[in-house]
Amino acid sequence: MLRHPRVLRLLVFAILMLPAATAFASPCAPASSPAAEFLPSPSDSLLLAGLDLAAAPVITPEAFDGGTCDTIFVESVLPVADAPRQAPATVTVVDLEAAPGGDLGEVLDRVAGLQVRRYGGLGSESLPSIRGSSSSQVVVMVDGIPLSDARDGAVDLSTLPLDRYAAAEVYRGLAPTRFGGPGGAGAVNLVSRSDGAGASALEVSAGSFGEAGGRWSRGWGVSPRRSLMLMLHGRRADNRFAFTDHNQTFATDEDDSERDRVNAWFREWGASAVGSLQGGAWRLGGSAGWFRKDAGRPGPVGGWESPHASTRDIRTDARVTLDNSGAGLRCDVSGSRLDQQLYDADGEVGGAPPGTTRGVGDDLYLRAVWDARRDLGRTGSLGFSPGIDWRRQWYDQTDPGGGQPLRVRTTATAFATARIDLYGPRLSILPGLRWQWLDDDFPPLPVLPYLPPPAYDGPVRQDDPMPSIGVVWEAVGGLFFIDAHASRSVRPPNWTELFGDRRGVEGNPDLRPEEITTCDLALRWRPRGGPRLRVGGFLTRIDDTIVYTQSSWRTSKAFNFGEVRTVGLEAEAAGGLPGGGGWTLALTWQDAEDRGADPAYAGKDLPYLPPLQGSLSVHHPLGAGWRAGASLSHESANYRDRYNSGMERAGKRTLLGLSLDRTWRGLAAAGGRDATLGCELLNATDDDVYDVEGYPLPGRSLRVTLRIR
Repeated sequence: MLRHPRVLRLLVFAILMLPAATAFASPCAPASSPAAEFLPSPSDSLLLAGLDLAAAPVITPEAFDGGTCDTIFVESVLPVADAPRQAPATVTVVDLEAAPGGDLGEVLDRVAGLQVRRYGGLGSESLPSIRGSSSSQVVVMVDGIPLSDARDGAVDLSTLPLDRYAAAEVYRGLAPTRFGGPGGAGAVNLVSRSDGAGASALEVSAGSFGEAGGRWSRGWGVSPRRSLMLMLHGRRADNRFAFTDHNQTFATDEDDSERDRVNAWFREWGASAVGSLQGGAWRLGGSAGWFRKDAGRPGPVGGWESPHASTRDIRTDARVTLDNSGAGLRCDVSGSRLDQQLYDADGEVGGAPPGTTRGVGDDLYLRAVWDARRDLGRTGSLGFSPGIDWRRQWYDQTDPGGGQPLRVRTTATAFATARIDLYGPRLSILPGLRWQWLDDDFPPLPVLPYLPPPAYDGPVRQDDPMPSIGVVWEAVGGLFFIDAHASRSVRPPNWTELFGDRRGVEGNPDLRPEEITTCDLALRWRPRGGPRLRVGGFLTRIDDTIVYTQSSWRTSKAFNFGEVRTVGLEAEAAGGLPGGGGWTLALTWQDAEDRGADPAYAGKDLPYLPPLQGSLSVHHPLGAGWRAGASLSHESANYRDRYNSGMERAGKRTLLGLSLDRTWRGLAAAGGRDATLGCELLNATDDDVYDVEGYPLPGRSLRVTLRIR
């Protein structure tokens, strides 16, 4: 048995979880414990993205089970049932309720260990990367329901409107086992807004380059056991800004020219509803949403623009949750559809005949979880949460050159987490295990429309165990903590990698899943009323990395190309300032290296990952309701190609933002509600900035926002 590391790992985790599993004859209510020492103080005043997030509510172990694993905890806006718990991973909770405009990618890019690859300005495609991962290795969820599709595995954050979400939980190192589903190198879980009874909010904004937007929401409480919230939101921007066209030659300025960005516009609008009904010990909750986004598809400058192509994304979703807190039972049923269309009448995008390409993806998800806990008196407590989930995805695509076969993927997961709290040494141990089965059964596609389809060898099936563990030791009571996490997970190949695409991608059904191994060790200093600090190191190794390689002058094919390794340091800190106000700091240093067998790339830096990234935000009250703030963000130079050629090296950048706002309490003109008028100056020094693959970003821009709550 010792010759099989996978079997040995499973045995170790089974032993760790056995005491918790055998301790429950019946579920018990959680008991008060010294775990409260791990939780944020109600008097903490933290700052994120230049916001004053003071007066966080009192949080108890019952309401926040798992606070031992947080880094910077921002003002709690999470429902009790959705608070992070039993999460053997490093987690930062970001308050999105008062995020200063922008979009989801812009806000999350300030979290340590998380990089957002943006393909242009406001509203453009944004893909997350965690600790050197690819975007397909990051699990994006809404209220714990995974969104990543099987077609390409990545989720574009720009198709998730910031207005709809109250908070974002960023998990670095693993998607928590308690959610079931895939593991990945990390996860972003978005928590939906849910205004209380009688609460209402109105927000309008306007800014440079044709930016305008608004949001209205209203909550009703029909009775203490019934609630409903409705929301409408919309946004637009022309994104027609001047920029320096480097013609994809960043190392020389001899061919530079001044141009205006064209076809980077977008329009989006949506509606959502959230409600709940309490009956005895059971609670029925539900949500539904609709979102549409129309946008230009400009392409990168330097000869690859597509000035007339456009896209349309329409997402609809619905969810029903049934839970019994006394029995510890919870069931979720969720369904969604994403309808994506590419309008390319002039054939500018390439890879297919001119015309309209349409892809429709349907997703059905079911999950059941049982939570149980037993108090062991002065010794500690045990928690155990087994569960199962099932997911089926359908994808149907129509190209100008013809249709494609319906694709179907079925995934099932069995998972279990445990939490062992020992009060004597003040130690928490959080093991977890998920086992996932996957089945794809449909024919591959020809690499080009006019070629015959390849031979069909039958379905592709995979099953993989994914263990994880977290350990938190309170070395000095309520002040100094040491925590560590380790996990193994896999990223199954997506449909394009396995079965190809008529736009020049040859399928490879022999691909193996990427194996992701992560670990980290961190020190946390958390004095009450003083600055808080977390410093940690991490290692991420990805074996059987999937990389596309050119197989002919017009086609490419995905292969498993060995190992990718990322080592790094993360630092997060927050504190107050004399006279009020506060500050936050987030720093990430990482060395992401290709360690595959190809000598042309072995030892080279991974593209699009700056070795150093950081942000600093400061704000201070000026009296009479006024507040000023400033933010500074920095990214070091990084390569944009696997070979690390000098001509493809993007320069470093440092951007300065300034803000000023005024708040009126109980304003009569606002119906006795609070009103805040804020002004943001972005890229105040008007720096020339590019993002990945030659997509320019706006220079100096202004945004004004009015909020009434």
